[in-house]
Amino acid sequence: MKLAARPFSEHALQVAVCQYMDLALRPGLYYLAIPNGGMRDISTARKLKAEGVRAGVADLQIMMEQGRVLWIELKIKGGSLSPAQKVFRDACLKLGHPWTMAKTVDEVKRFLMAHGAVRGNVTC
Repeated sequence: MKLAARPFSEHALQVAVCQYMDLALRPGLYYLAIPNGGMRDISTARKLKAEGVRAGVADLQIMMEQGRVLWIELKIKGGSLSPAQKVFRDACLKLGHPWTMAKTVDEVKRFLMAHGAVRGNVTC
């Protein structure tokens, strides 16, 4: 499967990253998306805030053995972290949670490999 090196939108990048993780993550690891972005009406936004949705949380979470959690914030070329995303990043790093900002699937691959999340025989 050929994955785009630099998709046009964050949505396209996240889809490509999820396709990669479906193929590459070691068995037993579990990832999920945190859908904090997007336009919402004020009523929905208030409900979600009351339920604990917090600004700045990374786009993807990967649960690993022994309670380890990896966090990935995706940005397209030219994108930068919001103040709330910087607060979340700093909290992750202070608490010992590996966190990265990635602008390409290859950057995600390198992060996951560095943390032992990828199967040894994956070539995509």
